[in-house]
Amino acid sequence: MILTVKNRSALLEKSFRLVETDTTKDFFTYFDYLCENILDFVHPDEKERFIDLVTGKNDKSDNRSDIFHLLRNNGEYRYNFVSVRNVREPYLARIRLFDIYDAIDFARISVDENNKIHTSLGLTNDYLFTYQKSQDLFTLVYYSQGREIVLYKMRLEDWKNLLIEKKLVSKNSINNLNVFCSDIAENPNSVLTRLEGSFRTSGSIEEKLRLIGTRYDGLDDVYMVGRILSDEDMLEVQHSHTVIEELQIDSLSQVYNKKTITSFAEQRIKAALPDPFALVILDLDHFKPINDQYGHLAGDKVISRTAKKIKEIIGEDGLVGRFGGDEFMLILDNIVNINILRGILRALLVQIKKEFEGNFEGITLSCSVGAAVYPNNGLTYDELFKKADFCLYRAKDKGRDRYVFFRDDMHAQAYAERLKEIGDGKGSEGREIVELKYMADYLQGLQKKPYEALMALLRHMIGIYSVDGISVYAGPEMKSIAHVGNEPPVLRSAEYAFSDDFKQFLDADGVALLNFTSEIPEGNSFGKIMNDADVCSTIHCVIGSRDNFWGLLALNKLRIPARFADYEVNCGRILAAGLALIDLKSLG
Repeated sequence: MILTVKNRSALLEKSFRLVETDTTKDFFTYFDYLCENILDFVHPDEKERFIDLVTGKNDKSDNRSDIFHLLRNNGEYRYNFVSVRNVREPYLARIRLFDIYDAIDFARISVDENNKIHTSLGLTNDYLFTYQKSQDLFTLVYYSQGREIVLYKMRLEDWKNLLIEKKLVSKNSINNLNVFCSDIAENPNSVLTRLEGSFRTSGSIEEKLRLIGTRYDGLDDVYMVGRILSDEDMLEVQHSHTVIEELQIDSLSQVYNKKTITSFAEQRIKAALPDPFALVILDLDHFKPINDQYGHLAGDKVISRTAKKIKEIIGEDGLVGRFGGDEFMLILDNIVNINILRGILRALLVQIKKEFEGNFEGITLSCSVGAAVYPNNGLTYDELFKKADFCLYRAKDKGRDRYVFFRDDMHAQAYAERLKEIGDGKGSEGREIVELKYMADYLQGLQKKPYEALMALLRHMIGIYSVDGISVYAGPEMKSIAHVGNEPPVLRSAEYAFSDDFKQFLDADGVALLNFTSEIPEGNSFGKIMNDADVCSTIHCVIGSRDNFWGLLALNKLRIPARFADYEVNCGRILAAGLALIDLKSLG
């Protein structure tokens, strides 16, 4: 079960039908997508009392409230705190509610019509705390046999100082106490700390305690609501999946953890709702160098900022979880067409990259994203996850900083082959490792049969890389001496390699990488030749050195521009370096 503390709000017509507004979707997700009349979801024994509350039959005040059993979309009646506010015609009232179970875990609930929300929280022998942000008011109460006993009710700082001054908390827990008070004052999604002390027993018995809380956005204020449990208490409740605990929220990123986001995805599929959703896996690129060069504290801040940015981007249309390390899982709702998915995935790439621009010298932090859509790409969690993970693998494979979503027409065969590789125990090797092994074989083959070794490698590359043609040039006129794939007539010679217009694109290692035609300035002679040949993306590697070369290797993508993967560039460098070791005339 996934817990969220959400304050739901909607307008009611006089017939008790919901008026569709931006906020009404929260009712639909809680009750049913076919929800129209709120009375259909009120427990039959409580409908009359519910009608009286909404219409103001017994209470004409502008704000009134009570607790009711409401039927959730999983078929379970849940306790909800319902408040009603009068509104102008033609509407009947504005109704707000929140699920009490989502605010705090109940061991037992005893509710009657005369006791309001504080009674509903009155768990036998439970210690509960609340923090009201606007009043800076911390309250700790003890419930015994339906009676509320207030132990502390004061400013948060005063409560902390009191515990320290009266030695109601042990010395080794003072730091945890300071952190806890600082945290709840900021009203995060959840809090968890461990304290040793006797503040529950007024100094008589030392206890080891856990303080577990969650945020509740009330009608007019923000609260932290939580429980104080001893280790003995925890033994009784630790197997309950409704405890608001660290098992739900990842403490570093403040998004759902792996177990919770996975559970949500599984439940979303089991619900068999008609609307499609996307399962998305996002992985940060070049995160390890940040940890290595700047330390784990910097890495932790990157994780935290990334999680915050993801939540900003997807808003109310999905959930975010941290899957571990620098990997996140997203569940995106309302994916009614593929263009919506494209837009969200594109926003993730652009905004996360922008978030860290200039933060780490020499490191460009970006992300790679893989996605699969229910029900088109699968009807089970495992199938969706595997396909999204496959797409992430493809995104990394293609050079990172990109997204890939699963398409049967493009990925079905490769996905089947990938599953077979994994089944054969070969799936642990990334594409870059596989290609570097081909390069090693090529370098060994150059010593014996250079032409055969070269052509075997070129045929492999044209089949595996997303390129249309590969050519090797040599001699004073840079004539083509070996090629596979498409070689337009204008590219049968590469004399342009000696021009300044070409050399300006070479890096220190003698490699020119142009992923898109827009990277070639107009009026450039090298660019004109590429355009005349319909080359949209290219890798050119000199054979020799940048300032003294006698050959050239070119890998060209025609008509459709696309970014080259890192391993493709690296393998091009190795291929050219190998050719520099032999007499190119032997290839002619």
